[in-house]
Amino acid sequence: IKKERVIHLYILLQGEFHSFLPGIEELQKEINFTLHEDGIPLTIEKSDSKDTVVEFRNGEGFISYGQAYHVYRAIGLFVQHSKEQATFMMKETPHFQTIGPMFDLSRNAVMRVDQFKGMLRKMALMGFNAAMLYMEDTYEVKDFPYFGYMRGRYSQQELQELDDYAFQFGIELIPCIQTLAHLEEFLKWDAAAHLKDTRGVLLVEQEATYEFLRKMIKAAAQPFRTKRIHIGMDEAEELGRGIYLNK
Repeated sequence: IKKERVIHLYILLQGEFHSFLPGIEELQKEINFTLHEDGIPLTIEKSDSKDTVVEFRNGEGFISYGQAYHVYRAIGLFVQHSKEQATFMMKETPHFQTIGPMFDLSRNAVMRVDQFKGMLRKMALMGFNAAMLYMEDTYEVKDFPYFGYMRGRYSQQELQELDDYAFQFGIELIPCIQTLAHLEEFLKWDAAAHLKDTRGVLLVEQEATYEFLRKMIKAAAQPFRTKRIHIGMDEAEELGRGIYLNK
């Protein structure tokens, strides 16, 4: 098996650009490079355009970026191509303001925090700047201990830790929750009987349900920097056909 060559980089940063260093150091866990004062000099600077330019010439590297999160993709491109070419120049123009995946964290098993961090590093190298966390009952809601019980739910501290980690790469984490249906895993418990219409749908037109929703939304939003939250109300075909209909 051919061993991959390690690239040694000497990052040249000034002033505010030092904020990139923690994220760049974390990328060493994903791609084969090290930071060393005897490495290839790599200058990173802000561009007046939205383009990202990655260049290698005369033994030196240059990165010009439009948005801060572009830097981490540019680092990956530089490490990749500097192993193969002594001279190169490439330019990328972004076509989306926000780009990133939604992670389904409600099926079978919740991704461990360390594994999620690895996914965030890969996202940074791909040039993503957002991710949605689809959590039906897999986050902690105060006063509802059976919400996410035995489901590997994330604590508030774990979600904040993930948000802090994503933030260093310029990635916005956005909570994505359900507020009407898709709550079978919570409503199956006797402790939730007073909130249940059918197997997976909440009982509407009662104050207890709306108080529960307020606490859900607060709990889902609190650990994150973002001011955005995705409110899901899909697949509620059974709405009003259970306890509500009886009442």
